[in-house]
Amino acid sequence: MTCAGRRHELRRGVLLGLALLALSAFPAPSDEGPPVVVGLVLDTSGSLRLEDLERTRALAAGLLESLPSGSEVAVFTFDDAARLVLPRTSRAEEVRAAIEHVTISGRFTALHDALYDASRYLRDAPSPRRAILLVTDGKDENSALQLEDALAVAQQTSIPVFTVGIGRVRERVLRRIAKLTAGEYLPGPEATGAVLAARLLAAPESAGTTPADGRSATAHASGAAEPHAASAGGPATPPIGARHRTAWPWLAVGVGLVLGVAAVGVLALRRRPAPPCATCGRPLAGPHAACAFCSTGASAPVDGLGEGRTRRGDEIPDTVLARMDLTEEYLEKTVTLREQPVLAVTSGPGSGMVFSLNRQSATSLGRAKLNDIVLEDVSVSSEHCRIRPEDGRYVLLDLKSTNGTFVNERRVAKHPLAEGDVIKVGETYLQFRMNQKRE
Repeated sequence: MTCAGRRHELRRGVLLGLALLALSAFPAPSDEGPPVVVGLVLDTSGSLRLEDLERTRALAAGLLESLPSGSEVAVFTFDDAARLVLPRTSRAEEVRAAIEHVTISGRFTALHDALYDASRYLRDAPSPRRAILLVTDGKDENSALQLEDALAVAQQTSIPVFTVGIGRVRERVLRRIAKLTAGEYLPGPEATGAVLAARLLAAPESAGTTPADGRSATAHASGAAEPHAASAGGPATPPIGARHRTAWPWLAVGVGLVLGVAAVGVLALRRRPAPPCATCGRPLAGPHAACAFCSTGASAPVDGLGEGRTRRGDEIPDTVLARMDLTEEYLEKTVTLREQPVLAVTSGPGSGMVFSLNRQSATSLGRAKLNDIVLEDVSVSSEHCRIRPEDGRYVLLDLKSTNGTFVNERRVAKHPLAEGDVIKVGETYLQFRMNQKRE
């Protein structure tokens, strides 16, 4: 191609890029970022002061104003115990009302239990963008779990935990929680709703899970309403982040520039000279065309192919075939067996069912749907007990259940399990076993 022709193609590419830039400068129908599901975990223990609680409320209100439209927030509190105050909702007024009713109470601070419950709850949320916002002084007292157990679910599903320190902050603890989950720690004076929203939205998407309600993350992102998003016949309220604005026009300008540069490159590649014929050396009509002069159908070596290799008529050499093992013997492999801890229901509701225990983190048992193992037994407490791995063994912990937890007919508060032990919760009997699992 001549210099004049190349200049002509360059001008065409620049004009195309400018046209794309002009089109991209118009705002899209929606100028907001993708919605996010946030677990708002608030410390309400007696170690905080009333001004700390007011600071928490103001921080949460600012976050609601800054989240993208369609986002959802679930509210958890913890003092003597962890509790779900408000299931996830996109209605900002419900979140504000829940936060306003939060009060300081209790003697202890079940921080680890609250993190564990919030992680498990968000794990089943139908959205690829999930995060936990923990507002606390970092003190933990009387939790049934260790910190590693509390963070296991968040780590496995890539749910970042963003920590905000208030009160007499144990900064090292909060920095560790954020570091272990790819989140971020912010001191209370530096934290604002807008800053937190920006950090949450900048976090990578969480690992894929199958939501409990069967909805896909795509359906959620498209703005499909949740069953609890609006009460029947109730007044419509603005969703979270309805007034949120992003820098979409600037993003559009950047996209237009990239597309313009790409167009110049494409136009330049369209006029790339075709390779010469391997036999006579005359130029071919195209990269894969046959020669019109010698009719050999062969072209010179193309980028990425070695000497003597062509696009047409390539064959595998006999020497290569001779070295190939054409038998299926190499497909055989040894099957690996691994021990899997399980609980088998031997008597009571659900008799015959077998439940697998988690080998990395604690497994909760109870009547509530949030438990890992849900027991349909009216004499079982909502959160009855937990079994967690500890130093190569599995330890049973009673969670102050109403009717108690028994191992081999003896009531226990904490008990290391052995093969064959029979656990009694309510009217349900479960046997602890180590099954062999193929891998």
